[in-house]
Amino acid sequence: MSKTLLKVHEDVPADHYDRAIKYNLFQKYWHFRRFKEVLEVVRPVSGPVFDVGCHSGTFTLKILSKVGSKKIYGIDISEQAIRGAKKKIPYGHFQVADATNLPFKSNFFDAVFCLEVLEHVDDPVTVLAEINRVLKKSGYGVLLIPIDNKLFKIIWFLWTLYYPVWRHAHVQSYKNNALEKLIKNLDFKILQIKDFNLGMLKIIVFEKI
Repeated sequence: MSKTLLKVHEDVPADHYDRAIKYNLFQKYWHFRRFKEVLEVVRPVSGPVFDVGCHSGTFTLKILSKVGSKKIYGIDISEQAIRGAKKKIPYGHFQVADATNLPFKSNFFDAVFCLEVLEHVDDPVTVLAEINRVLKKSGYGVLLIPIDNKLFKIIWFLWTLYYPVWRHAHVQSYKNNALEKLIKNLDFKILQIKDFNLGMLKIIVFEKI
């Protein structure tokens, strides 16, 4: 990832999401819907679980409440976010790493979650290929992305006026079936696709075949 993008994320406090959920009504609703929709597709596993771009572990904790396994791993490019995740989930395995070069052996994880991360990466194809590599056969994954429809663009513009630190954070745009096209050459079988939040967010659930 570029230094610019790394700096963007280092400028975001590790407790950004926790404070936003607590004090900002819009973000409280936005994140409540994210948690609700993702948790509806989480299925229990007994082996290792991986959260790509875990930040400080807020969403990771939600995943753990449903997935069953406590063998949780997470990476993020922000050192302060990883410190926050380690405090929040002391038994977890969290480290600073790049999603295009995951520090794990192949066929290791039973489940992989990549939630609102792919819009932030310079090379989403390589990130998806790495997810494919570390996911076990018959393991499943959950992707969550924003869809750049007109409503999202308006809200994002207004949002970055209020929080200018995020202004350059989205380096990829996903419209219509853009992400599905990216993963069509991987060993993934798409199990479910769902749009929510007025079509501004999309969940893709897949299985490695």
